[in-house]
Amino acid sequence: MIIAKRCYIGETIKNKDKILKTIANNLPLKNIYCLCVGDKPHHLMEILSSREMIKDIYSKEKYKIIGIASSRDEAFELTRQIMACVYKEYKDPLKIREFFALD
Repeated sequence: MIIAKRCYIGETIKNKDKILKTIANNLPLKNIYCLCVGDKPHHLMEILSSREMIKDIYSKEKYKIIGIASSRDEAFELTRQIMACVYKEYKDPLKIREFFALD
């Protein structure tokens, strides 16, 4: 699991450092959602709970975490914020990998 240096953190997240360390060690957390960019070129971004991310079906995917939220609603809000920032910088919302320097 790779966490982007420019990772967006939801406003209601407490103990940010502890959560980041736990996620980096592939351990699940209750009520934590990750905004991820995967290897699949046709998926721009995915929202996964930290519990989903450790399942076998997702373990083969090389996810890069670009945001962390404490609820699904907050994850959608973070997605909106990220897309607005990407558009502001590149004038193209599809340049998300470049924005987070993932390539």
